[in-house]
Amino acid sequence: MRRPLDDITVIEAVRDDCCLALRLSAALAGRIVADLGAEVVKIEPPTGDPLRRMPPMAGETSALFAFLNAGKRSVVLPRENGFATLRRLVERANALIADAGCDRHLSRAVGAGLPDDEARVAVLIAMLGGDGAPDIPASEFTVLALGGVLNMIGDPERQPLRLGGHQAAYAAGLSAFTGLTAALCGATRAAPEMVRVSLLETAVWLNWKNVAAVATGGEAPTRTGRAADWPVLRCADGWVALVYQDADWPAIRELADNDPHLADPAFATAAGRRPRAGEIAAIVERHLATMTRAEIHDLALHRRLPVGPVASPDDLADDPHFVAREFLATIKAADGHGIKLPRLPVLWNGAGFAPGMVPPLGDGAQQVTT
Repeated sequence: MRRPLDDITVIEAVRDDCCLALRLSAALAGRIVADLGAEVVKIEPPTGDPLRRMPPMAGETSALFAFLNAGKRSVVLPRENGFATLRRLVERANALIADAGCDRHLSRAVGAGLPDDEARVAVLIAMLGGDGAPDIPASEFTVLALGGVLNMIGDPERQPLRLGGHQAAYAAGLSAFTGLTAALCGATRAAPEMVRVSLLETAVWLNWKNVAAVATGGEAPTRTGRAADWPVLRCADGWVALVYQDADWPAIRELADNDPHLADPAFATAAGRRPRAGEIAAIVERHLATMTRAEIHDLALHRRLPVGPVASPDDLADDPHFVAREFLATIKAADGHGIKLPRLPVLWNGAGFAPGMVPPLGDGAQQVTT
């Protein structure tokens, strides 16, 4: 079955000294278009993409690198005339995914060697956006702080917490993918269409509710820790998220074995519960402490409560829904290890596309025609 981006060639090239966040963003955008059928040529330094050495490792292969680069082709440029070789690759490609600090002549060269009727797009990803911004020191953590996201995470009595993983970088990668595919769908041009993505603007977009609250004259929500309306509570074998609406309060009391402390008249209304949310969380948690996530989930379903168990990676691997959809696919790394990775959460005509093999470190002298 043909895939949506068959016959499209994409060059993924970030500078050797590119920061981790931009490297992750470009790699995710490239991974998605590779799953959709594009030929993605990943440019790596002679020592390999630094992501190849990032844990966790599966044998000699980084699981992170495998996830982000399955289905791509790796190329190492020759030491002499490397930029000229890269430019020739870009001239024969439909699209370039790069960090915003790449040479401007490179981004303008996309598709120069293609017929005029073929699409050509350059996607440039920056930390802060705007002219000159790539040279301003920033990290994913500082971008999340500037975007207001850190104001939402953690306990108000302590320092803000960074998000686990790299949500801002991956969200920017999704933005880059969206911009790339939208531009490919547009009219072809002699000059490449430029798509610019900013991690800072992405972080603000992720936090759009706070921006809207301030813009309408309200007060921006901040981190509330254990006093959150919907806390995460410990149970016998992990954690559960306690989510409920005002109409669900009687069912919450039943979930906590009708603890007499929850019969306090002040808890009868949402306005009365809100300032004492931390106290309510502690009471409910005491009753859930000896129960497993599965037991709590069954009780919540019986009472029609949207209480969600916090799943582990092992839980997800065995989840009947994911198994039925074949969402997790096993791919082979160069060292022979099989690594189970998620494919795109989309089916075409009932079928999904599994990611290809993890690319070995390319040999520029063999793979690049100069």
